[in-house]
Amino acid sequence: MENKRNEISFEVIEHVGVIAKYQNGWQKEINVVSWNDGPAKYDIRDWDPDHEHMSRGITLSEDDMQSLRGLMDGREKVAMAKFTEKKSKGWER
Repeated sequence: MENKRNEISFEVIEHVGVIAKYQNGWQKEINVVSWNDGPAKYDIRDWDPDHEHMSRGITLSEDDMQSLRGLMDGREKVAMAKFTEKKSKGWER
C-alpha cells in the first residue's frame, strides 16, 4: 500500500478539557494526541463536534507543558499580588 505524504493520522489519547465553545459547535480543546503514530503530546486546537475536522493548533511536549505551567503559575502569583495590593489600598481611609 502506497503511503501518501499528505495524510495525517491522529489518535486522541486523552481529552483534558474544553477551553472555549463557539456558536458553530466547534470547541477549543486541550487533549493528549498522538500524531502519525508518534509520541503523544499535549495539543491545543479547535475541533468540530465529531472530531473529524480541526484548525491549526499547537503541540507541546511534557517538558514544554511544564515550562508553560511554570510561566502561568508565576503570572498568576504576580496578578494576585497586584490584586491584593489594589484591594488593600482601596480599603484605606
